[in-house]
Amino acid sequence: MASLVPILAALIIASITLYNFRVGRQDNKKNSKILDLQDKKKIIEEKINEFYIPLGHQLGYSKTLFKILIVNKPQDFKTLTYLLDRDQIYPDTGAKVILNENDNSLLETIITIGRKIETLIYEKSYLIGDDSEFTDKYIPGATYNYIVNQNDLSILNLLLSHIITIRLAFEKKLTGESSKFENYVFPTEINSKIDQKLLQLRTILQDYDNQINALRS
Repeated sequence: MASLVPILAALIIASITLYNFRVGRQDNKKNSKILDLQDKKKIIEEKINEFYIPLGHQLGYSKTLFKILIVNKPQDFKTLTYLLDRDQIYPDTGAKVILNENDNSLLETIITIGRKIETLIYEKSYLIGDDSEFTDKYIPGATYNYIVNQNDLSILNLLLSHIITIRLAFEKKLTGESSKFENYVFPTEINSKIDQKLLQLRTILQDYDNQINALRS
């Protein structure tokens, strides 16, 4: 009987060791999954905080100023085509538009915001990765079918083209040939696309948090 004691002790130690190994292995797998989820969270948080939110804010500022700018302007007034041809006569008024000092101040500020948007896109658009609604050819939704994307641009490239064209027209480096540039309109739909993307990304973040909490419990 005494001779069995060492054998039983060895079996118990081996069982404990095996149990600890399995537990440790499971813990390592959990920790590895948690780290992987945390890395994925970081990528999405960078998208949100360094690109989508700043872009949404700048576009919002520009939109607000534009709404002020077009008050009391003709129904067909478009900033870009106006800047390209400041002597055009508008059908509903039968007259030209002459911008006052306030209008010009608003336009200058809109141009300044446009430069910030340009810089943001140039420096941070790599963060969007494979977000196809911003990288693929832009096909306007039904509400925005007045936009003609003849050059198969992405919505971000169309936005950039509009910002650059309107700035050059404001600086009088582009004049006339309105028909040549009229399709480079501001893609209004981008505001709602950013809101939708933020909602989607925040939903994913919440899902990752739920998975992390479940692994830790």
